[in-house]
Amino acid sequence: MRDTLRRLLRQRKAAVGGTLLLGFLLVALVGPWFVMDPTELMGQPHQPPSSAHWFGTTGQGQDVLAQTVVGARETLAIGFAVGALVTLVGALVGITAGYLGRRVDDALTLTTNIFLVIPGLPLAIVLGAYLPSGPFRMVVVLTFAGWAWNARVFRAEALSLRGRDFVAAAVVAGESHLRIITRELLPNMASLVASSFIGNTLYAVGAQVGLEFLGLGDVGSVTWGTNLYWAGNDAALLTRSWWIFVPTGICIALVGFSLTLLSSAIDELTNPSLRAPPKAPSAAVVHAVASPEQEAATPGALLSVRELSIEYMTQAGPSRVVDQVSLDIAPGEVFGLAGESGSGKSTLGSALLRLLPSSAAITHGRILFDGTDVTALSPEALRAFRWSRVSMVFQSAMSALNPVLTLGEQFHDTLAAHGGNSRASSYARARELLSMVGLKPELVDAWPHQLSGGMRQRVGIALALALEPRLVVMDEPTTALDVVVQKELLQRVVELKERLGFAVLFITHDLPLLLALADRVGILQAGKLVEVDTAQRLRTDARHPYTRLLLSSFPHLGAADAPTPSPDVLEQATSALKPPLAASPGGRR
Repeated sequence: MRDTLRRLLRQRKAAVGGTLLLGFLLVALVGPWFVMDPTELMGQPHQPPSSAHWFGTTGQGQDVLAQTVVGARETLAIGFAVGALVTLVGALVGITAGYLGRRVDDALTLTTNIFLVIPGLPLAIVLGAYLPSGPFRMVVVLTFAGWAWNARVFRAEALSLRGRDFVAAAVVAGESHLRIITRELLPNMASLVASSFIGNTLYAVGAQVGLEFLGLGDVGSVTWGTNLYWAGNDAALLTRSWWIFVPTGICIALVGFSLTLLSSAIDELTNPSLRAPPKAPSAAVVHAVASPEQEAATPGALLSVRELSIEYMTQAGPSRVVDQVSLDIAPGEVFGLAGESGSGKSTLGSALLRLLPSSAAITHGRILFDGTDVTALSPEALRAFRWSRVSMVFQSAMSALNPVLTLGEQFHDTLAAHGGNSRASSYARARELLSMVGLKPELVDAWPHQLSGGMRQRVGIALALALEPRLVVMDEPTTALDVVVQKELLQRVVELKERLGFAVLFITHDLPLLLALADRVGILQAGKLVEVDTAQRLRTDARHPYTRLLLSSFPHLGAADAPTPSPDVLEQATSALKPPLAASPGGRR
């Protein structure tokens, strides 16, 4: 908690917003002791700012500065009280509905929806007519009218958390529902609670000022809303007495601005994807550091990677995840890339299509595809290059497929982006491709959730082949599949490769799988390509200690295939792993 607060204070948004809000809180707490009585008639009506009255006087002769300072106390007190109550009620109702489900969820959700469809202003007017005048009425009215939206937000979060293992463990341990809600679920929503409280406070201040300006508050009290109400009654705008309402308006705007900055800072702190990533090295560096030997591809190679280095920019500085890698892939070849998690496999595969995130950059080397320098392509040329010449099968088929589009529409989007195909021709091509990967053409009208994992992965392969690319990058496409489905899928890939003639870069941590599938296999360790050889020679005559260590970790390969490393080899391989593997941010390989 202390580290989180320290990081929050280092953020510029949080610093500016917090400073502004703290200033207003200090004014609200101690300011009334240093100003005049805001209700006493001190001077002439509509008197402009002067040395006697710094902010001028109202239409009744009251000091505007005193009214602005004193009005901050009740306005902010009601705002924070309503913000806390709306957050608390909304969180308890929403989490209870989401966690308990069934009849409780039905009843609470119905109640929430009823409150959401009732217009807020009429509800506030009705409630205000039956409650005694004063701050309590405003707190009750705004809480009653504002909790429902928060309940829906917290319910959605509770639905996503209730299936987690830590909740199941609490149930097995015999914890009560109340304890699970307050001790298990709520702490995991700390960031949501904080941002909701800030947002609800902003809502409360705005709604309170609006209702009081319309005369629905206690017009005898001194608040920012009643200041505006009396400014309107005194015809301040018509008499051009701008000083009566401008100070209050500026204060309301600054409080809203400070709360907005704090809410944004909390969102960025708790959601790293919203933060501006550290600036990566410019891609232009590639051309400045490339050596003359890197200019030419290997004769006959479809893909030539030359001395490629990739770095991620982190808060601690640059982290190199691919280090001087060189490799070639021939037309029609299956090239396997193996290594443990964090070795740089997926990062290298993404670099071939220039799919690296903004925090990463190619800092050295070349990627040459059939004579084309991929690292130098313009955005327009890169768009035409992707999928038509090099395509990709992603690891998670369910995430790669759009859940709200049918398969046919997803094929149409891919084909239309590269040639303006009509929907009819796209659907015809989709049926052909689905048949090609062993699926029924009728599935063109199916949704992704209606398919099994293996079927979704076949759809991913079909999409990758839609534009007849010459190279397909497969990033761990069989990780989530069982052994039988893996075998069927790989057989289909081999058949399609022989039929269509494309090359494959197969990325996986499953070395035995590559030894059975690939023509050649490259071994990545800590971003370095330590060995490349045919599958047969790698199986029986691996040279690098790290490769032999990987082989020995799969006993089912057999003793003859992977001799048990001697203590000297184990010591060399272990020492080669130090320092620890350079892992890219977010667990990318």
